Amino acid sequence: MKIPERFLQQCFNHGIECYPEEACGFISGTTGEKGECIKVHPMENIINLLHQQDPQNHPRTARDGYMIDPLKQIKLERELKESGHQIRVIYHSHPDVGAYFSEKDTEDALWNGHPRYPGVVYLVCGILKGRQDGAVLAEFNQETKGFNCMTLC
Repeated sequence: MKIPERFLQQCFNHGIECYPEEACGFISGTTGEKGECIKVHPMENIINLLHQQDPQNHPRTARDGYMIDPLKQIKLERELKESGHQIRVIYHSHPDVGAYFSEKDTEDALWNGHPRYPGVVYLVCGILKGRQDGAVLAEFNQETKGFNCMTLC
C-alpha cells in the first residue's frame, strides 16, 4: 500500500496536535486489493475516558495507548460503504518512543491469530518532542501469520 505524502503529513499533523498523547484515525480509500487512499479521518482517542471509568480493565491512558470509539467507527464504515469506499489504513502516533509496530499494536490488530480487519494496514507515526520522528507501515503476512513492517521515513 502506498500512502501519498499529503496523507502521511496529515497523520503527522494530527499526532503533533495531540502530543504528548496518542492520536488515532483512519485513511479511507477505494475498495479492492489495490485500493487507493483518498481521505484522512482523524478520530478522537477515547482511552482516557475508558481509563477514568474503569482503570482496572483499561490501565493505559492516551499517553501510551489509543482507542477509537467503536460506534463512530461503525458510522464511518457505513458512510464509506455507501460511497464505494472503505477503511484502508488505521493510524496512530507514538509520542516520544519512536515509530514502531509494538507488541500491543500487534495484539490489538489480531483476533485469534487472524487480522481483526482483513486487508487493512497499520501506520505508526513517531512524534518526538512535538515533531515528526519517522513512520512505519505494518501489513499482515498470511504466510508467516505476522506483520511485515516497512519504514516510510
